[in-house]
Amino acid sequence: MKTGLLRSYESTTKFNINCNIVAITKKLNSVIMKKVLFLLKCLFLIHFITAPYSHAQVTGQAQVTGEKFYNEVFYEGFDGPIDNKIWHILGGNEHGGKLSTDRCYVENGLLNMIFINDPKEGFLSSAIQTQDEFLYGRWEASLKPTDVPGVLNSFYTIDWNNTADKTSESNGTKQEIDIEFLTKSFKDNIGEVHLALHESGHKSFNTNPDLKLDFNPSTDFHVYGFEITPEYIEWFVDDTVIHRYTYEGNSIALNAPYQLKLNFWSSEKWVGGPPEENVKCIYQIDWIKFTPLHLLSKD
Repeated sequence: MKTGLLRSYESTTKFNINCNIVAITKKLNSVIMKKVLFLLKCLFLIHFITAPYSHAQVTGQAQVTGEKFYNEVFYEGFDGPIDNKIWHILGGNEHGGKLSTDRCYVENGLLNMIFINDPKEGFLSSAIQTQDEFLYGRWEASLKPTDVPGVLNSFYTIDWNNTADKTSESNGTKQEIDIEFLTKSFKDNIGEVHLALHESGHKSFNTNPDLKLDFNPSTDFHVYGFEITPEYIEWFVDDTVIHRYTYEGNSIALNAPYQLKLNFWSSEKWVGGPPEENVKCIYQIDWIKFTPLHLLSKD
């Protein structure tokens, strides 16, 4: 039988051991937490240092799919059927017309987009856009608009949806760079091209009057495009710059990831439609290319 003194000694010893264990545990936890925090800081610094410059330009949006073409060139030659992994052919309604997937198709190595002014069904239009998003770089496309007056053929970028926010499908900046052909301007050996830059809540840029071309765009393929940088946008035709928009001193500075889109539609006032009824209007695209900005040769 233990005496009271012995029991007191054992109790004190156990208490001291427990206190030591607790103290050691706390110290170990503190050391582990410090190491974990140190590793997290290191990872953050590595990400910050190595992240592409273009990401720093994005305000409030994640470039969800644009990384795919940050270090490689995007090229579409339309050598086979439309690849649904690359392109999304739109349905529904747009600009007063009815879209349909059967009005975008590849034939003889060309993407064909169709518009018909149907007297019973109304405007039968077409639209297609990339699945992926892009940011800074140079877009080029070999295009041949229709020769039917009263329609619009486009080649443009659009940030319609902030892909980082899954609560909405239409809450993007609406930043948009346009090349548009109003076919009412096409004559024998001349034509015009409309350039524009838009963003929700900002003053738009538009060419007014539109820029004159010394050829009719509907008679043959020409290369149209724009170069998008963190400081400016340049539009060009057949490698000749036709306009530069500098962000400094202007309302819009493109900084959000976007999709490339082409559409084909009509309206009365601005576009000069409708075109003649039951005429199959064809907008043809030979190829499309995007080169990331840091891969462009500046020789």
